[in-house]
Amino acid sequence: MLLLYMNVYFMSFARYAAIVKNLRGVVLADIDEDGVWSSVMWLVNRFRYRDLGIVPSVVKRYRSLLERYLNGNPFRELVSPTDSIQIFIERLGRASGLPLEVVELLALSSAYISPAIVIGNKYSGYLKEISTDVVNVCKDMDTNSWKLHLRIADYTILDLYEASVEEVLNAIEKGVSRQLLEKISDGRRSVIEADKKRYWRIACDSGKPFLYYIDMVNIVLRYDVYKDLVADHAACLSIVPVVMIPPNMK
Repeated sequence: MLLLYMNVYFMSFARYAAIVKNLRGVVLADIDEDGVWSSVMWLVNRFRYRDLGIVPSVVKRYRSLLERYLNGNPFRELVSPTDSIQIFIERLGRASGLPLEVVELLALSSAYISPAIVIGNKYSGYLKEISTDVVNVCKDMDTNSWKLHLRIADYTILDLYEASVEEVLNAIEKGVSRQLLEKISDGRRSVIEADKKRYWRIACDSGKPFLYYIDMVNIVLRYDVYKDLVADHAACLSIVPVVMIPPNMK
């Protein structure tokens, strides 16, 4: 029994290691929503040289439709890198009442060090409610602008990731408490405010959301699931940029 468990664990980690280096985003979409499949195909056709992950719940639901685009064409079916991260996802899903696929998106985007990409409008209300900040856009973006700013979103999570994980690890090692995590989350607000300057080409005060910043430390505080955090969970607790792609993209 122990051997079987170990094989499953290391197979999952091997898959993670093979994927993470080339991954450029983690996708969430309800393909039944009007106009979403058009935007999925837009993403496939315009970004065919980027590896994009898809959260497990979406692959499970739409496997027959997505099959030809999996295995790096351009999508990758993601799994939790460790059993403890899967437990964290399930616990946060139960405590928050958020759709499981949203929790998967946020935790796996952080763990795979890739920006989240949400296609369509179904999940925008959930993300707006839990976001720390937003980048709004007032004008239509052409393909070159989308490519540029998806790449910038990649830089956002890469540049903020190491410090984000280190501060959470330190808190866990000291004995995680609400006070310690609140201090971390408060400090992240100024980090996010500074990072927003990357998007100066498109940003405006009002308009449609292009990107939400989700502070995962704030999420575990909000839903009171911080007490059982272990070192592995730090990988899921970075600042996650969530890019919103509208339906009916062509």
